Amino acid sequence: MQYLRFLFVVILTCVVSGCLATKQPEEPAKPAWGGSEEWRLKSLEENFLNFKEGLRQQNDLIESNHKDTTAQIETLQDRISEIDSTLAELKENQQKIMAMKVEQEIPAEETVMSETVVMGGNTSNEEKPWMIVPGEATAAVDAAKPEATPVAPTALAAPQASSLSGDALYQEGVRLVMNDQPLKARGLLEQYLAQNPSANLSPNALYWIGETYYSEKSFAQSILKFKEVSRRFPKAGKVPAAMLKIGLAYDKLGDRENAVFYLRTLIEDYPKSDPAKIGRERLRAIEG
Repeated sequence: MQYLRFLFVVILTCVVSGCLATKQPEEPAKPAWGGSEEWRLKSLEENFLNFKEGLRQQNDLIESNHKDTTAQIETLQDRISEIDSTLAELKENQQKIMAMKVEQEIPAEETVMSETVVMGGNTSNEEKPWMIVPGEATAAVDAAKPEATPVAPTALAAPQASSLSGDALYQEGVRLVMNDQPLKARGLLEQYLAQNPSANLSPNALYWIGETYYSEKSFAQSILKFKEVSRRFPKAGKVPAAMLKIGLAYDKLGDRENAVFYLRTLIEDYPKSDPAKIGRERLRAIEG
């Protein structure tokens, strides 16, 4: 009986072992999170694209702000240039007004030149540094010629020639210069010089004729008249102002060398004059 039990146990063991040997191995179970790895990759890709889009938008915004800022800077530079131009014109007008006030305070019988000056168109033998300009041909014969009587067009001198003379004619000419009527002013001032070539106010009249050409932007012609002031009346009170305007006129013509030369000569020869103060400012601007 025991033998049978033992035999049964052996047979059962063999059957169980055979079943285990023939059983196929099971596939490994997939992680509980399934396809999360692929989801993560897609999420990273989406975040990267969003980041690139954000950078592009920021770059567009920066470029737009840069363009706006550049436009504003250019506008400010234009306004600054206009202000500088306006200030220069105001200084020139201020100089004219100051000169006009000084002349109005001079009595009719007062002598303009306190020193002995050769009048009436004859030149002085005194050498002046501004009579020789680098790059400019100035013949000694031209400096020694007497002044030719200005021939003004009939339309310019005729209107008031019969009613005004002497200092009244001069004052009216200067008034017209100050009121921006250069043509009429020039006619009266040239008539005054023709009638009074060696009067007290003749250097001033010659200077204001130069101003009429300067206001018309005829800078080359104005230079000739301003130089005539220092050539004919080298000790006149208008010489510093004439030298200043010569330098400014050369600057307007783009001749930097002559502009610097005349402004430096003005500052050296008349350092305490009002024109020298303006000359220093303009010289700094020209030389940078």
